[in-house]
Amino acid sequence: MSRTKLLPLAGAIASVLMSTAAMASTVDFHGYFRSGIGASGGGGDQEAFKAVGAGSKYRLGNETDTYGEIKLGSELFNNGEQSFYLDSMMAFGIDQANDWEESAVAFREFNIKSKGTLGFAPEATLWAGKRFYRRHDVHSSDFFYWDVSGPGAGIEEMNLGFADASLAWVKSSTKVTTYDSQANANADENASEKGLDQNIIDFRLENINVNPDGALTLGVDYAFSSTTDVNDLWYRDASGNAQTLSEDDLEDSGYMATLIHTQSNFFGGFNKFVVQYAKDAMAVDGLAARGQNIDMVDPKVSGDNLNAKSLTRVINHGLIGLGENTEMYYNALYSKASFRDSAKDDQTWISVGVTPLYNWNEIMSTQFEIGHDYVKNGVSNGVDSRLTKVTLSQEWSAGRGYWARPTIRVFGTYAKWNDESKGMIGGDAFANDTSGFTFGVQADAWW
Repeated sequence: MSRTKLLPLAGAIASVLMSTAAMASTVDFHGYFRSGIGASGGGGDQEAFKAVGAGSKYRLGNETDTYGEIKLGSELFNNGEQSFYLDSMMAFGIDQANDWEESAVAFREFNIKSKGTLGFAPEATLWAGKRFYRRHDVHSSDFFYWDVSGPGAGIEEMNLGFADASLAWVKSSTKVTTYDSQANANADENASEKGLDQNIIDFRLENINVNPDGALTLGVDYAFSSTTDVNDLWYRDASGNAQTLSEDDLEDSGYMATLIHTQSNFFGGFNKFVVQYAKDAMAVDGLAARGQNIDMVDPKVSGDNLNAKSLTRVINHGLIGLGENTEMYYNALYSKASFRDSAKDDQTWISVGVTPLYNWNEIMSTQFEIGHDYVKNGVSNGVDSRLTKVTLSQEWSAGRGYWARPTIRVFGTYAKWNDESKGMIGGDAFANDTSGFTFGVQADAWW
């Protein structure tokens, strides 16, 4: 996008903000960003280290992008009994390579939340629109293990006495390049985009008190496809061969069950123990499944489709205090995916990592992170991937503690991986190596 094209867009956004400010008493401004500069020890740009087939990577000193989220919201109406809140969030991501880098803006949230609207549950929130929906993640590896965000509607936090209940309908879609004949597919002519929709019904019971400072969350997500009229269409597989596409090629249903036990006041922090099981359409992303995407019988239809038929996952993560000035984030994960293709062996991902932090004073701290990922059959059948990553980071933050932000950090990262993963980890800088070192400076903030 050119600078001349950006000027009308900037004017339009300013007009919206001014009109919103005129309607409402305040405009809430929140957001997140990360950005910096880095290099590889042997020359070249900073590269990220991630085990082959793993669902995520340990993030400290291992992020090579500029990513930002701008979140604006305002209460548009409040009569003392009912309220309506407008929420929005726009995001962008670039390579952090030079001065002028263009990026399309992603509209990730635009929704209305209303309280006091439902007579049978005045404490509940009624909502509709696009939003991040009650996401759960492992922060040290930026791994979202339960995330059905997208356009939708629902009622959340209805007080049932023993629990808070939430019910939502959300949608996830993808597009496939299709052709109306075998001849056009072979010639790659007269292509069109076919939208494939997945609907998800999400039901949760939260804040079920089971022990002192301990609570359960129970959730079930059921997915079904609303896509029709795909029979007799054609697509090109990874080898460029024409293949037929039909409704039988879509896994039109699936589910994911989630149990989370959250222990507060756990050695000065918290602990989360997670168990998940997913089938068919909810396990599509394999080891990285989080409850989104469209499942295809033939994974060549969609390059990011791993075609899993089931997923079992156990996670234990949290933050604890180790003394007056020391904290430590920790993560242990086991995830196993089975695939519909009988020729493809099961994959198992095991990840263990710790990130201790020592506060030297109110603004300066040192972080050390070590994480190990093992993916059985991650490279191919019978060929595993192993990666150990270590980072030392000196940080200056707006306050004490692991969550203090904004932060400016100076870091060095070393990673080592097995011979079988050579050429698939570390990008161009380490294509012929089984270890690598990177360093840099990064800013990280949320507000």
